[in-house]
Amino acid sequence: MKKILLLCVIAVITITSCSTPAENGAKHDKSFPNINVAIVNPTVANIKTFRYLVDNKILPNIDSFGIIGVYHVKQNYDFERSQKYIDENNLTVKLVKCENELSIKNIYAQNDCSNLFEEIFEQTKGVFFFGGPDIPAECFNEKTHLMSGITDPYRHFFELSFLFHLLGGNQNENHTALLESNPDYAVIGFCLGMQTMNCATGGTMIQDIPMEVYNISTVEDVLNMPDAQHKNYNSYFDYDDKLTGYNFHRIKPKGDNAISKIIDNSEPYVLSSHHQAVKETGKNLDIAAVSSDGKIIEALVHQKYKHVVGTQFHPEYTGLYDRDAVIKLKNDDDENQNFLSLYAGEKGENFHREYWKMIGEWLNYLKKQTSFASF
Repeated sequence: MKKILLLCVIAVITITSCSTPAENGAKHDKSFPNINVAIVNPTVANIKTFRYLVDNKILPNIDSFGIIGVYHVKQNYDFERSQKYIDENNLTVKLVKCENELSIKNIYAQNDCSNLFEEIFEQTKGVFFFGGPDIPAECFNEKTHLMSGITDPYRHFFELSFLFHLLGGNQNENHTALLESNPDYAVIGFCLGMQTMNCATGGTMIQDIPMEVYNISTVEDVLNMPDAQHKNYNSYFDYDDKLTGYNFHRIKPKGDNAISKIIDNSEPYVLSSHHQAVKETGKNLDIAAVSSDGKIIEALVHQKYKHVVGTQFHPEYTGLYDRDAVIKLKNDDDENQNFLSLYAGEKGENFHREYWKMIGEWLNYLKKQTSFASF
């Protein structure tokens, strides 16, 4: 999953420059233009990914959106790098940091970041949560599995609390979800983003798919079970430094919802890079897709809020749309193969493009509803 950190949807190409990060995530200057979308964890790699999606019309008709990138100062990333990149490219992206204390004890309740969460919600039409490392098991009331790797706890505390504030959770039934005041608000999560959505609403996690679901504990055994491969276990041998860390597998629809309708009967190939997965779903979350063997939850939608969706896979990965992006999963793979040559049309390409068309339609619908003041 760490190799997918760079695969996240973040920023936008526009013509004006941004201001410096706001102090403490509290009060903000009024010089920034209208902000429509919030993005969490705005790394340079994530900004570049989003620019590609917009430039190539994969995510259509949103180039007029302003963006706010939000993060916690104790995250394991230097966001001054992002600010430098934004300034150098004259992007309409504003970074807002939160410096207030968060811990496992206060993330599912009103806390010192609550005012910032509410302010971002009021000033935007939607928010994106992206891929990253394993969630601390204590955040979903379990002991830590030996295969879990906890590398960025403050990112998890911040994003779990933000999503709890947005959607509510069964950890604290007295909390009123922010989306109760605007049920059309869009919340989009990829991989860790979906996992965080699930945990924030009270769900739990499978901490290692091969060991907990398939009862296997070696790389060789995983490679003999295609359905168990949700990342590229060939890369563990490190025989070839050109091997990628992700894997491709089929998904199938479940229920009647926005995601299942796009999947239909095609069972497209998707890209994934994770060893953890949703176990018990959180409050008001429905399963929208599963792996081909039905054992891994691949997508979630919300029962009450129609623009809330999470995917365990990565539709934002630019290599899905770029014929120059070589895919090498095994040592003997063709050096010139790519996603579009392997999984064109109904095999996978159509689904991914329809997914982004759906997200673009949601955002444009929300943008046209009402205007709002600058952040």
